[in-house]
Amino acid sequence: MKTFAIKDRSLICILFLSILTLISCTTEDISENMPTKDSDGDVVASLQSDIVSLLNAHREEVGLEPLKVLDVAYLKAEEHTNYMISVGKVNHDFFFQREAYLVDNAGAAEVAENVAYAYSTAEGVVNAWLKSESHRINIEGDYTHMTVCAMKNKDGKVYYTNIFVKI
Repeated sequence: MKTFAIKDRSLICILFLSILTLISCTTEDISENMPTKDSDGDVVASLQSDIVSLLNAHREEVGLEPLKVLDVAYLKAEEHTNYMISVGKVNHDFFFQREAYLVDNAGAAEVAENVAYAYSTAEGVVNAWLKSESHRINIEGDYTHMTVCAMKNKDGKVYYTNIFVKI
């Protein structure tokens, strides 16, 4: 009888965890999509969610639809941000590989990106992007999704990769 009860509980636990996993996978909730880590060199989650909010607020101010966060794009943004930190400079190196990956894995019709370095606030980086015509064109572009990765290097300077995708 005890064996049956233990198996029963195990099945219930597995079922519960499976349902919890299915429910938590959404592209709507920013905090669910972007990893949160605390230590230097790791993801700066509050900057990421603030940037998404500010970019969407700007889009709405100019009459555009807000963009949804896309998990698969975050993986590429994180990879590129790590790369920029490793080489010590802001760049768009290997953009076409990120674009091809998103075409293949997210059904992207169009992809663009903004990058930045050393802004300590979400407002600072978003304002800089909005003052730059080429960055603002991406922000106001005909996209459906975006993601942002912000990470600190060992000196505490933040690198940013912001990817836009039209699906």
